[in-house]
Amino acid sequence: MIISPVSSPLRRVVGVIIVVVLIGTLIILSSASNSFDQHSQAAQLPSQKLLSGPLAKNFGVVPKLIHQSWASTNLPAKFEVWSRTCREQNPDWQWVLWTDEDNRNLVKAYFPWFLEYYDKLPGEIYRADIVRNMYMYLYGGMYLDLDVECLCPANELFKAYNVSTALYSSTYDGSYHSSSKAQEERKAFFGRMGTDDNFAHSIPNAWMASTPGHPFFLLSLEGVIEKLQEGDPEKVKAEALTGPIALRRRINLYHEKYAHSDELDQKLSTSPMANVFKPHDRMKHAVEVLPFSNVYPYSWSRDGDAFRSVCSVNSPEYDRERCKLVIAADHWGSYFITYWSHSWSANGHNSNNLKNIQDEAAH
Repeated sequence: MIISPVSSPLRRVVGVIIVVVLIGTLIILSSASNSFDQHSQAAQLPSQKLLSGPLAKNFGVVPKLIHQSWASTNLPAKFEVWSRTCREQNPDWQWVLWTDEDNRNLVKAYFPWFLEYYDKLPGEIYRADIVRNMYMYLYGGMYLDLDVECLCPANELFKAYNVSTALYSSTYDGSYHSSSKAQEERKAFFGRMGTDDNFAHSIPNAWMASTPGHPFFLLSLEGVIEKLQEGDPEKVKAEALTGPIALRRRINLYHEKYAHSDELDQKLSTSPMANVFKPHDRMKHAVEVLPFSNVYPYSWSRDGDAFRSVCSVNSPEYDRERCKLVIAADHWGSYFITYWSHSWSANGHNSNNLKNIQDEAAH
């Protein structure tokens, strides 16, 4: 039998069909690629939505929430770059950007008894310092200053310290269930800067993480109230009132007095916060100070001037990639690095340093 060739009109129809199928396939692939790109970084969770939503009921897990704060939602160029690294390294987390207005609304909503002290603080840096303790207490998760670059996914860090991470919604809707009793412990995490435990600035508040409802963070609020009641807050520098010096003192107090007792939970039972979270005196709590290599591989105290020229963003020779190379961040297995922008001043922003982070150049 002789098979006749396909007619010319039919070939044209078949050709059109093939072209249409190919175009359709390309559109689907492009759409899938765009969808992947949109979901390859932590999704933004509006602060107002978090503020008006439910609080966690599970206190044995670190919620996948990244908290950051700035005066407004418009981030300076370098802050945007560094912040994006944290969203990209942790794509299964959610990212919350709190503004100064949001912060005060949070205090009004959950800490109204603290509002008069909050308003008495001399400047926004003091308020930004203290409110991050409230993020940790209410929601848990991870707080990072905007000059922190994320080098590795945070899930692995918490796993190394026997703490699970989970979607924030699963901590209040009952969908998360711990598979180990060892995880049923409230834990707060901070990082050591340098190796000198006696250095007053050795535990910065640029990074912190926690399970929700950890009573340690109420000690920070208590410390501010005590200082403000002693006298003029204008005479106390931010570092000592709400910043790293104050944080180190409170951590030392915690380990000396509260680490192995129910006293903090007992204090909580008679505090205004008892209406927010019920005391959990049968649930252990701990504060971990991680080694410098985990959180602060570049330390302006430990490293001194050795790497300052390339690692401090305020140096003319600052080079982000070279900094990570010379301090051997890969060797240390570091999860984060801070470039110490010092963009604040007691009464506002440091205009000179602010210029350095507004520069769009990545280096």
